[in-house]
Amino acid sequence: MSDPAKVWKLQFVTADLAAAETALEKFGATTWSNQRTYDSPDAPWRLEIYFEGEPDLSPLTLPADAVSELAPLPDTDWVTQSQEGLPPVRIAPFYLHGSHDAPLAGGWRNIEMQAGLAFGSGHHGTTQGCIHLLARLLKHKRPRSVADIGCGSGTLAIAAARAGISDILASDNDPIAVAVTHENAKLNSVTPRIRAFTAGGTDHAAYHGRRFDLIFANIMARPLIALAPDFDTHLAAEGRLILSGLMTPQARKVLARYRACDFKIEDKINIGQWTSLCLKR
Repeated sequence: MSDPAKVWKLQFVTADLAAAETALEKFGATTWSNQRTYDSPDAPWRLEIYFEGEPDLSPLTLPADAVSELAPLPDTDWVTQSQEGLPPVRIAPFYLHGSHDAPLAGGWRNIEMQAGLAFGSGHHGTTQGCIHLLARLLKHKRPRSVADIGCGSGTLAIAAARAGISDILASDNDPIAVAVTHENAKLNSVTPRIRAFTAGGTDHAAYHGRRFDLIFANIMARPLIALAPDFDTHLAAEGRLILSGLMTPQARKVLARYRACDFKIEDKINIGQWTSLCLKR
């Protein structure tokens, strides 16, 4: 019988990244990592996803060419070990760093992140894209209220809090992600500014009747398309949507859906294969 307290890692290699990510999305996964197996545009992809306890992978259908391995991780502080090799991220005025890096003085808004079960330390292109768009937005508009849908480790909610915003809701459909957000908010001394809770999309009493100046949704193409009417309902008249979790080809389909809800692009950024969008009415 497996130990439910252990962290398990599924790793697989495939040439079909789009099919692999679609399979993980259908499986219900919310966060994973991907990278080329070596430095070439033709190299296959290695994907990794972590679970608390041994997962039942029977509903997961990987691409036919995928070579996979599922195994428990050794009893060690693997998150800290993995983060020790990560450089800090500078996206002025934000500085994302681990506990092994000292915060910066001056006008930098320091954010110390501990990934925790691989929910993100701010190094992924989708998260960085959102922070770039937030930094650009803050140059001409300061939101008073923020919703972070699919908050993961809480990086975006904490960035908003570091920018001086005090009315922030952060939610995720995975309670472990919400627990990580609570830990990171406490680590960054912004707990009073962020209310974090478990919810799928905007299906929670905290969202009922609320409109926000800024909504983050760094999730995936399919739920972003499904949530377009909800975001239309919950966004203030002069508000902004920052959407990410999109591979660049997916962004066109997502944008078409939001244009049908009378949104248009104000800003966008591409980082590697990922596209992040800032939309307004």
